[in-house]
Amino acid sequence: MLECYDHDFREPERPDSSCPLPSSLSEALAMSAQEIRKSVPFTVRAAMPADTAEIDTLFRASYGQLLKQDYPAEILDAALPALLQTAPRLLNCGTFFVAETGGGEILGAGGWTQASPFGGVGPREIGHMRRVAVHPDYVRRGIGSALIDHILDNARLTGVKRICSLSTLTAQAFYAAHGFTASGDVDLALRPGVYLPAVQMALDL
Repeated sequence: MLECYDHDFREPERPDSSCPLPSSLSEALAMSAQEIRKSVPFTVRAAMPADTAEIDTLFRASYGQLLKQDYPAEILDAALPALLQTAPRLLNCGTFFVAETGGGEILGAGGWTQASPFGGVGPREIGHMRRVAVHPDYVRRGIGSALIDHILDNARLTGVKRICSLSTLTAQAFYAAHGFTASGDVDLALRPGVYLPAVQMALDL
């Protein structure tokens, strides 16, 4: 005789409501950032002029490796020298930040300014993202998301209502995942005769 038990007729168990699944990409990114903080502890702090050499090393590693997937070699050969040095005024502005381990290793950097990458300052309620980068050994570990959150919170506190980003082709999907909307392609002038294809994006805060 075949015996049947009450558990044979139960509905399949549902996921534990105490561990809900993310309802959106932005929520998934936030959850990922929280998990990574447990395994790769870091803090976000304001950058200082003393960080210049390490930040330049970070940009050299990040731009030199990650941009290869979206830009031909001839463009990078011309553009990279202009991208690998950090302007002193950026590190003195108080709105440029680094993600740093407890041991002092800088894993990422980025910030915002009133001045645009093209130069000049517009309305006070408009801000501009500046040079967000993560070391290639630590991408997709929540560090970039933590930096973006810190930057946007800092901009809001000063009254910024809209923040713009001249995104590289490589970073476009990253910014889009954080709510930025693309408005068109631009050629970012790095020096006379040297241009980097980029994407103009913006986010209302």
